[in-house]
Amino acid sequence: MSEQTELNYKRINNASETKERLKIILIGHVIFWVVFGIIILIFGDINIALATNPGFTVDETYWFYKIIKIYTDMFMIIQLGTIVAVILCLSIPKWKPYRRPMLEAFYSVVMAGIFIESLKTIIGRPRPFQEGSPIKDQINNFNEPSDAGSMPSGHVGYTGAALLPHALRIKNLAISIIISVFNVGMMYTRMYLGIHFATDVLVANMISLGCAIGSFFLFQQIYKKGTIKHKHEWIIFIIGLLIFVATFVLLK
Repeated sequence: MSEQTELNYKRINNASETKERLKIILIGHVIFWVVFGIIILIFGDINIALATNPGFTVDETYWFYKIIKIYTDMFMIIQLGTIVAVILCLSIPKWKPYRRPMLEAFYSVVMAGIFIESLKTIIGRPRPFQEGSPIKDQINNFNEPSDAGSMPSGHVGYTGAALLPHALRIKNLAISIIISVFNVGMMYTRMYLGIHFATDVLVANMISLGCAIGSFFLFQQIYKKGTIKHKHEWIIFIIGLLIFVATFVLLK
């Protein structure tokens, strides 16, 4: 069965269409990275963190904080939802055409986990509110508990890694743009909560798109003959799940 047949659904881009979408998404992100990088160079990482965070004049009862909290907590739903979606696609025969796109999204998350957790351990950067940060007493983190390193942002990295593969596969360009904007919103929420510096979220955004692209090309090789056996798809998923769990056990 050819890939064109395997992905013969109106809402899914085939390989050639995905590559064209990839160019659009990549160009848009590079422009954003350059602009955001220039802003960081001009104003400084610390000043941006302070300007984005509302400070101690705002507490957990503020309505906007509650909205931000719901938004930022969606990263866990998206992360776990990706795993559940893969299981459903592998279990329900009529969802067969969606198996590869969902496996791509899942492996994008797996790869992001390796990069994010490794860099957090290696770099060991204090978060804005932690000991060692020059703005520890100036920033309000709303009592958000976190003891992991600040660089890069896990929320931004995992969210983008889970969603950006769909931005490449979904035919509707408007939805792809919404997905990218949603991830930019996650970048803002992490700075608003005083959890990350601007460079933390910028690097995480780069990692997420890199993993989405890497996962697509990985599965280009896996599905190079058009399709693989169903049991092999389960094996690929289980291997990815074991790697994902091992990453958190060894590096978290």
